[in-house]
Amino acid sequence: MNMCVLVKTEIIKLKRYSIIWIGIAAMLLVVLLSRYMETAADGTLPTFESFSNSVIWNNFSLFFPATITLMSGYIITRERVNDTLKNILTVPVSFRSLLIGKLITVGLIAIFLGVVSFGLTLFIFLLSHYPGLAAKVLVQSFFQMIGINVCVYLAVLPIIILTSHSANGFMAGVGFAFFYGIVGAFASGHDLTSVYPITAGLGIINYQGEEGSSYNLSLCYLTLIAICLISIVLIAVMGKKSKTPAPLTDKFSNKSLRKH
Repeated sequence: MNMCVLVKTEIIKLKRYSIIWIGIAAMLLVVLLSRYMETAADGTLPTFESFSNSVIWNNFSLFFPATITLMSGYIITRERVNDTLKNILTVPVSFRSLLIGKLITVGLIAIFLGVVSFGLTLFIFLLSHYPGLAAKVLVQSFFQMIGINVCVYLAVLPIIILTSHSANGFMAGVGFAFFYGIVGAFASGHDLTSVYPITAGLGIINYQGEEGSSYNLSLCYLTLIAICLISIVLIAVMGKKSKTPAPLTDKFSNKSLRKH
């Protein structure tokens, strides 16, 4: 079956899932938390750049790793929970192809949530009547929020693949992803930003905090490429472990042969 068809099918399924609203709610929570932190820091009004940076930081370190892992696990395990996987695998589609289609769909969701995060950030900023809004900063923030979401998704991809093969196993991955993100906040302050997968995305989007940051961009890319290669190997292994069930007609024919 064509991969585009699989991805399109998964996107259509999203209309029946409420899990997408959890992602949107998480993005809103990040923006509201950032607004509180920026306002409460020293009483001065933040510019859009500082507000956007706060949203990016809180998103990658606190919310998005666990959120995207939860959403991925939910989407990947729907067929197992609903006991429809055995029916799907009788169609000319392998479990590996089905898994890849779902992972691509979740990647598109990560991009979508990046757009949502930017929209909510801009909305709350305008609603709060903060100063310092410029077109250049808006464009930069837009691509940075999408970029960090994609990079974080790639960073947690091995966790998603390893823990999503069972109906309830992905919840362990959610807990680990949350811990994974929090450690990233500390790793970025100890010259590990370029080699720690969660924080490598900060270098790729050229995130600059209050004091500025420098990155080894080549090392950042190599880190995420290594994670992608690990993910490819895991997909291949998981695909081999999941066998396509025998068609029902074979079982009936075997029974009839035994009777005769």
